[in-house]
Amino acid sequence: MHQPRVRPAPSPPRWRRLAASLGAVALLTAACGAETDPASDAEAEGDGELTELSLAIASFDLAAGEDRRLMAGVFSPDRQLVGGGELEFGLAFLGEGEADMEAEIEQTVTASFLGVPGIEPEAELGERPTLLEDTGSGVYAAEVDLDRAGLWGLRVVAELEDGTVVSGQQSFQVLEEPEVPDVGDEAPAVENLTLGDVEAGEAAPVALDSRAQQEDDEIPDPQLHETTVAAAIEAGRPVVVGVTTPVYCATRFCGPLTEVLADLSEQYDDRADFVHLEVWEDFDEGELNEAAAAFIQTEFGGNEPWVFLVGDDGTIEARWDNVVDIDELEARLDALPTLEAVADGGGR
Repeated sequence: MHQPRVRPAPSPPRWRRLAASLGAVALLTAACGAETDPASDAEAEGDGELTELSLAIASFDLAAGEDRRLMAGVFSPDRQLVGGGELEFGLAFLGEGEADMEAEIEQTVTASFLGVPGIEPEAELGERPTLLEDTGSGVYAAEVDLDRAGLWGLRVVAELEDGTVVSGQQSFQVLEEPEVPDVGDEAPAVENLTLGDVEAGEAAPVALDSRAQQEDDEIPDPQLHETTVAAAIEAGRPVVVGVTTPVYCATRFCGPLTEVLADLSEQYDDRADFVHLEVWEDFDEGELNEAAAAFIQTEFGGNEPWVFLVGDDGTIEARWDNVVDIDELEARLDALPTLEAVADGGGR
C-alpha cells in the first residue's frame, strides 16, 4: 500500500510566461467581439485595479469527461481567502506534454462559492466575492467539460464588492480515466471494521476513528460504525460512505466533515445507511484500512476526504472529493424513498 498524500498539480517550465500569455489571449478574444472580459474592461476604462490572485486547485482525480467538478481555493497575494458570490473560470488546454505558449481560453463558466462543511466562513456573504476576515474556509466550484487528458490552465476573474477587479491563473493535470471509483461504477463492497470488531477485541478504536487514540476511548459518532458497506449493498439499502481521517487529514477538512456526516446520519437514518471509513488502521506504522484503500487508493497515493453515495443497486450515484456539497447531498437524500416504504414494496 502507498501512503495517501496530496499530489500537487504539476507546474510545467515557463508557466509564469504562459500565465501572462493566457491573460493576453483573453484580452485579445474580448477585443475581437467575444464575451466581455471584466479584467480587460477594468484595465481599459481605469475603473478598477487588476490584482494578481493565488489559486489552489482543490479537486482530486480530475479525468477527461463532461460535467467534471473543478474546485479552486482563491486567495489574495497575502493568502487572505476570497469568498462569497460568483466568479468566472476560464479554461485553456495547454497540451499533453510541453505547455502550449499560444493556448487560448476555450471555455468560460460561472463558479459559485462553496463553504467547507463544518468550517464555513462565519461572515455574511454578499452577492459578489469579497476578502474574508474570519478563519472559515471554502472554494469556488463549477461543472466543466474536459474533453482531453493533459495539462490545463485555469484563469479566474472576479470583481470584488469594493469594485476591485482581481484575476489569477494556475495549471492542473487531467487524467485519461478516473483512478477513484466514479459515478456509475460498482462500489467496492467492503467488509469494513465495525463496533463489533472493537468489542470482540479484533480492532483498536483508533482503527475505526483516529480521534479515539486510547485503547479505552469511546468511538465518536458510533452510529457511523454499526454496519458494513457490503451489508448495506447486500440488503439493497443506499449508503453514504465517508472516507476521512479526522486527526491526520492533510487538508484538515476531515474532522468537521465527519461531524456533519454524523448529524446527517441521524437526520436521514430512514433513507440510507451511513458508514465512516477511517483511512488509517495504524498511522504510526503506515498501515491503511483496507476498506478505505479500496475506495481512494491509487497507484501513486491517495487523497482525503471523499464522500460517496451508493445506490440501492450497489452503484455509485454521486461522489464528492475534498469539499462536499452538503446541499447537493441532502437533495439527493431527500429524493430517496424511505427505507420503510422500500421494505413495504414501494420501491424507488
